[in-house]
Amino acid sequence: MKSNLLKFSQFGAFGKLHNLTAVIALCFVLVICSVSQADAQRHGGHNREPSWHYSRMPAHGAYIHRLPHAAYRIPYGGNVYHFRHGFYYRPFNNGFIFTPPPFGLRIGILPRGFLSFNIGGFPYYYYGGTYYIQREHEYEVVAPPLGAIVESIPRGYEKVIINGETFYILGGVQYRPIMRNGEIWYEVIKSPNWK
Repeated sequence: MKSNLLKFSQFGAFGKLHNLTAVIALCFVLVICSVSQADAQRHGGHNREPSWHYSRMPAHGAYIHRLPHAAYRIPYGGNVYHFRHGFYYRPFNNGFIFTPPPFGLRIGILPRGFLSFNIGGFPYYYYGGTYYIQREHEYEVVAPPLGAIVESIPRGYEKVIINGETFYILGGVQYRPIMRNGEIWYEVIKSPNWK
């Protein structure tokens, strides 16, 4: 009788250990899945925000007290703009506003991580809501070409729902979300120079 009781209690301890191991493994799987889902939302999932790629940058129109370190000055059209990491700032009151640059402004080098594409056989470059074409050895800010498809737009956009369809408007540019290779991208369907 004692030996049977001993065997039963040993099996019970083994069962508890087995159950504890299963619970720990399940917790581990749940944590991995939630991290993977969050990562997918930031980097290509169906539920990511339109601004996922630029989420650490201020929203367009945001006010900041100080410029980012090593921003360089670009005088253009009677105004002064400051440029750093692909984004533009202009003086406002005692600080600066995060702003889209004017068409025609030129820079010497494209920001790291820019997107390149062709529209009508003509090359364009995109970063942070700004579109460029190459002019000699510089890159000129231009109106977004109709049909351009980009992976992300900066914060500061307006979300509009028309007849059940969602659109995003940023700086007068209207984007429509589309599916591309299983990810949501954004197509330019209206821009300031195109009615």
